[in-house]
Amino acid sequence: MRTGTSPSPYVSTPTLAGELVLADVTVVDPETAELHPHRDVRIARGRITAVEAHEDRPEDGASRVDGTGLFVVPAYVDAHAHALNDPDDVDAAYALMLVAGIAGYRQMSGSDALLERRAAGTLRRPEGAPRLLALPGDLLTPLTAPDARAAAATVRHQAEHGADFIKAGITNRATLLAALAAAREVGISVAGHVPPDIDPREAAAAGMRCMEHLGTGTALYAASSRREEQVRARSGGVPSLPRVPGLSRIGSRLLEPLLLRMVVNPAARTGARTAEAYELADRTFDLAKAEALAAELREHGTWQCPTLIRVHTQQLPSEHRSDPRAREFMAPDVLETWARTTATFEAQPASRRETLAAHWEAQLRLTKVLAEAEVELLTGTDANGAGWVIPGLGLHDEFALLAEAGVTPARILRAATADAARFLDRADRAGAVRPGHEADLVLLGGDPTTDAAALADVRGVVRDGAYRDRAALDAILERLRARPAAR
Repeated sequence: MRTGTSPSPYVSTPTLAGELVLADVTVVDPETAELHPHRDVRIARGRITAVEAHEDRPEDGASRVDGTGLFVVPAYVDAHAHALNDPDDVDAAYALMLVAGIAGYRQMSGSDALLERRAAGTLRRPEGAPRLLALPGDLLTPLTAPDARAAAATVRHQAEHGADFIKAGITNRATLLAALAAAREVGISVAGHVPPDIDPREAAAAGMRCMEHLGTGTALYAASSRREEQVRARSGGVPSLPRVPGLSRIGSRLLEPLLLRMVVNPAARTGARTAEAYELADRTFDLAKAEALAAELREHGTWQCPTLIRVHTQQLPSEHRSDPRAREFMAPDVLETWARTTATFEAQPASRRETLAAHWEAQLRLTKVLAEAEVELLTGTDANGAGWVIPGLGLHDEFALLAEAGVTPARILRAATADAARFLDRADRAGAVRPGHEADLVLLGGDPTTDAAALADVRGVVRDGAYRDRAALDAILERLRARPAAR
């Protein structure tokens, strides 16, 4: 396993570095969707030093990039990723993120060991790698939070050990509420899955900062149904367990491989009653209730990270099995796991698979309701955790699916840049093309405020002040295709 800051085997020397000028570009303001054409963006020492009217200047020592016809936006954030889940292949994930224009990510699974390595500065950080913007400790599960008291103790432990937030994985109403209460006391936020036995409005009111995957299960759909209580009752839940000293430490080591296989596609083992709950929720959808739910989420400042690409690959995995990018860029053992999980999914009764496929439309519909209500949104992929999601490039898939849901291109851009910076308390240095901000930028071939496809039309990337043109980015992809592990 590579460590420290040794070079990536996939990322070569930048096209240009040092003092740069992105000349005659259109600068896009993600907050307002305003376009500022014919600008020169000056960069030095990894920062934007000026954004000024374009001029044909004599040589001043800075390298110039001809940006005529190109649009410049802040680099993207993948707000739900698991790059550190696979330390032996993290360089490949980081290289794909660079090619996609991603300069930062929120790691959604952690441990005491990862927190210690980050504090010691020994996490892998090759050139071009995205910034690790947030890291939790162990997921809240029946092992780390078997009951309310243990959930609170786990929150306090993680806060003391430097976690940036608490990730709720598999909880129930009692353990999640206990974790939220403890988090308020110690000043740390909670994000993650909403268990099916809680009203998401209650979780929001209790301070849940961000809900992932549209709640993960039926919680948000129950709250949008005319038969809310019946949907919730059919969805079941996870019981609290007796506390056993040492179980969390020992059980986590033993069960971690099993949990990682399960999260590749939780829908592969959908129970009959859960499928009935989805079907009932979708059949009894109430737009007014959904809008009221969205209004409460906005009122409480509860963010949403829909990860539609994760949801689609989870519920319709067969549609992704032939994606050529998987064989080009993913290791054989990963592909084997994905294929095995897909086979398990396909072995379920056809009626169950049809219910999950039909639920996709409900997820698009809810995403649109949330966006139109101005609920705070993030863009994320669940890459390196979910099956058939390609690191880096999966964020471009997410942009396309958000657009399919009816989210405007300008809102998608904002969610991936300015809003992500605000969520992560980095708006003073990231999320805008502004003097003093980090020189992490993407050059696009089209207007991203009017066409979501333009967000994936990456013509060049500036990462930490170093510029790579399209040819350099393509060279990274060729190196990834040629690596022995991907053959």
